[in-house]
Amino acid sequence: MRESVLEESVRGLIDAAAVAGGHPDPVNALVDFLRTALLTALARPGLTDVLITGSDETESLHRAKGELVEATSGLLARVRPAPALTGENLLKLLCGLIHAVSEHPAERQGAAIDNYLGILRAGLAPAP
Repeated sequence: MRESVLEESVRGLIDAAAVAGGHPDPVNALVDFLRTALLTALARPGLTDVLITGSDETESLHRAKGELVEATSGLLARVRPAPALTGENLLKLLCGLIHAVSEHPAERQGAAIDNYLGILRAGLAPAP
């Protein structure tokens, strides 16, 4: 049961990546996706474990994670110059961000998300 609820969250992230993929600005699209993913993961304890683990209890969850990697790879591919990240590595970075944000008191998590995503956005901005 727990894994099926978390699989539903993974599928929600796939949908969020698809929505972000329609955003005209690729960096903002990626950051918007990551914001949604962070908020989803903070609301769904255990999602980080599902995203980071290499073994899944069900084939359905394994497929969903593969779809999420493809979706995030698509978001990354739109950013120019292309970041030195794969979709799989982006999900691991997301897990690190989830952990970092969750270490803040609840009332400061929104500001922490803004700060961490601001740093990421600056790193993705093309050099002048």
